Amino acid sequence: MSAYFLGLDAGNSKTVALVADEAGRVLGRGRGAAGDIYSAPDAEGEVTRAVHGALGEAGLDAGQVDHAAFRLAGVDWPEDEEHWDAVLAHRLGGLRSVSVKNDGYSLLRCGRPDGVGVAVNAGTGPAVAARGSDGSEFCGCWWIARPLGGRALGEFALRAVVEAELGTGRPTLLTAELLRLYGYQDVEALLHAVTRRHPVRPVPDEKVAARSVLRAAGEGDAVAGQIVDEQAGHFARLAAVAARRTGQAGPTAQAGERATTCVLGGSILTSEHPAFRGALVEALEAELGSVEVVTSGASPVSGALLDALAEGGAELTGELQRTVLQVLHPEEFLLT
Repeated sequence: MSAYFLGLDAGNSKTVALVADEAGRVLGRGRGAAGDIYSAPDAEGEVTRAVHGALGEAGLDAGQVDHAAFRLAGVDWPEDEEHWDAVLAHRLGGLRSVSVKNDGYSLLRCGRPDGVGVAVNAGTGPAVAARGSDGSEFCGCWWIARPLGGRALGEFALRAVVEAELGTGRPTLLTAELLRLYGYQDVEALLHAVTRRHPVRPVPDEKVAARSVLRAAGEGDAVAGQIVDEQAGHFARLAAVAARRTGQAGPTAQAGERATTCVLGGSILTSEHPAFRGALVEALEAELGSVEVVTSGASPVSGALLDALAEGGAELTGELQRTVLQVLHPEEFLLT
């Protein structure tokens, strides 16, 4: 008799769910809109919709799922987990077994199958999470007090361009990059558009400017390079805190513990422009010493499915991990 597992990843732009069997074969997929209870208008409904979609495509009902792992943006405090436990019990009460964690944990099993290590996710926003060999866990959540990730890179880029135009900052390639990206003739027109009383939202929006920052940094632009280095350094310091709090570094490190596994994910860290990735690896080595870096281009929902398999009693071998991570999903399924 087959066993079935469900992994769900909910973020600030979409919610996606996968149903698979114990061999990692994906049987069903489901989608919903944003699933963060702090910001989405109907996070609970969107998560439910994604689960029903995946179950429907798989031809299963909730009672046939052996274990489900929900990795949700906005599970930041104990009451958030309690909220979701109550919601899932009410709306999806047939599920046999459920775990609820912050979506920052999704990346961990994309590194080591046992999920031990530190995960750094730099997408539109930031996420840092860690798990030690003793099972202890730490999630950055609201401890991440500075703007980080793609949107922040874009915002810092605009600030740098304005300061360069005024002469209070250094000249930068970002000026030409942003004017071309947003289609304005000069900096004043761009600044007017985004700060006027009825602002014109940039299309594409700020987070897309992150690619301009990475490209300029790769071409040796000092201003873009400084933006990247400062963000990478802060991410690395957060990763070091996470490692120390889970016994992977510092005086609490487990005896004989090998190099700290650092799993990197998100659009900024998997970009074809490697400036941020390179800066972060250097910063991680400076903070943690010996590190084993794994850059994962897999969707976080694949990590959630790996959690479901491992927590649900499946033997998560390296082969099974690779099977799940190598699944090619339809582009529209993962479209932000």
